[in-house]
Amino acid sequence: MKPSYGVVVGKFQVNDLHDGHMELFRQVRARHSGVIVFVGVHPAGLTKNHPLDFPTRKAMIQAKFPEFTVLPLMDTKEDESWSKALDAAIATVVTFGDVTLYGGRDSFVPHYSGRYTPIELELPVETQKISGTMIRDEFANKVIESPEFRAGMIYAAAHLWPVLLPCVDIAIFNSDYTEVLLGRRETEKQWRFIGGHAEKKHGSYETGARSEVLEEAGLDPNAMEYIGSAVIPDWRYNTPDRGVMTAFFATTMMSMSAKAGDDIDEVKWFKVDKLKPSDLVDTHQPLYGLFAAYTIIRGKLNLSDGEVVERGHRLSAKAHLDLAGGENAGTAKA
Repeated sequence: MKPSYGVVVGKFQVNDLHDGHMELFRQVRARHSGVIVFVGVHPAGLTKNHPLDFPTRKAMIQAKFPEFTVLPLMDTKEDESWSKALDAAIATVVTFGDVTLYGGRDSFVPHYSGRYTPIELELPVETQKISGTMIRDEFANKVIESPEFRAGMIYAAAHLWPVLLPCVDIAIFNSDYTEVLLGRRETEKQWRFIGGHAEKKHGSYETGARSEVLEEAGLDPNAMEYIGSAVIPDWRYNTPDRGVMTAFFATTMMSMSAKAGDDIDEVKWFKVDKLKPSDLVDTHQPLYGLFAAYTIIRGKLNLSDGEVVERGHRLSAKAHLDLAGGENAGTAKA
């Protein structure tokens, strides 16, 4: 007898299969000799809308339907390429037999354009009262007192992708580049360049940098000039899977009437040729080398390489040349 296979495709991003999932699986199982479930895998890894990895969802499905074949299917940008990937994945499992694709509410069916004819099953109304989104919203802020819950938290944290947090910092100069504006937080003795975390809503690092100047210094800056980038040794993110990297910019101001704002409690103008690394907080020490190289090019800081090294920064002649040539800015090492 020719075998027949029912194929189900879904996300299944829930803590347990809900009534809609269960009814869909039961109906497909009743119609075929074998069931293949393809679980969608998002390329961004674990996120708020995709909190469960493939092995976790496979285990959840096979706990209730151990006879099912459960396989991953990577999401793609275009429906056509996704449909071809699904057909290819089916062909690796089914070498002989009939194949029918099934979907339920809000399923993949409208997006599929492959070789098979999909069927969108009519499921009982009572199984449609809850969705995966509703379940994720319910559990997003719910702490469950159990060893299993804590074990799940540990597992999830271990499978997050490494995170590099992007920041912007700005050397704000007066019009002739002889002075630079720094800020100080209430809990700190040393000073820092104006800046903060980059945000997606700004659309670019330059726009984010301008926003930080407005928020923290109360100034409307001129155009941003990229100086370089550096890893920031922030103790809060000093772990193997976390880090901070900043894009360092320079800008000028016609007005020097800065006013501290946001998390900056005081702002102060410093003479460029008097600024020392010790004036800066430890997290901004890596920026001093970039700042020194930039101001040397501007002709406002008369330091040799040896003097910069003596101040604790390995600023090479190559970094000077790179900055002067406008290429590979930010190669100075802290």
